Amino acid sequence: MVGLSFQSADAKPILISLHQPTEEASQINISEGSAIKVTNDFKTPLYNLRIVKVSTGKNMLRVEEFQPGQAFNLEFVQKGNYVICYSLHPESESEKNACFQVNVEADFKA
Repeated sequence: MVGLSFQSADAKPILISLHQPTEEASQINISEGSAIKVTNDFKTPLYNLRIVKVSTGKNMLRVEEFQPGQAFNLEFVQKGNYVICYSLHPESESEKNACFQVNVEADFKA
């Protein structure tokens, strides 16, 4: 099973790992303006990684091929619900995508 996890530390971005074994990690809550770092911890590439704002269906970010060990930093500047989705296969059908919810709140307290 694939999940999503995060760790926070002072002055460091929240780390979002796309390769975690627990279902409980499939949703995270963060504060608006929080810096995050998304990392591919798989040993293989991930395909069609995208971040979508749920309320509009708009793609906020799309990475066609996300290599093992690669990472990127970003910041959610608007409150709302977002999903991070990706596929383990380049030609995967949408129902085989893994998706995780990110809830961005004005003042989330961990």
